[in-house]
Amino acid sequence: MKKVKILIIICILIATLLCLVPIPLKLKDGGTTYLKPIIPIYEIYIYNTETPDEDEGVIYKKGCGIHLFGIEIYDNTYYADE
Repeated sequence: MKKVKILIIICILIATLLCLVPIPLKLKDGGTTYLKPIIPIYEIYIYNTETPDEDEGVIYKKGCGIHLFGIEIYDNTYYADE
């Protein structure tokens, strides 16, 4: 009986860890990568966005952002003129 309980606990832990592994998704805005696990606890954005501008031509948004439970906790984005 103890072996069955231990096996069930191990299976639950493995399933929980697999649900927290991020799945990379590519957005169609110039190369932004979006990492999100099956259970939406956190989201990671790696920005590489191309935005047209009338004055300067094209502006690039680069950097990364981290959201935890839908609240942004880290934002390191900047605009480049490359």
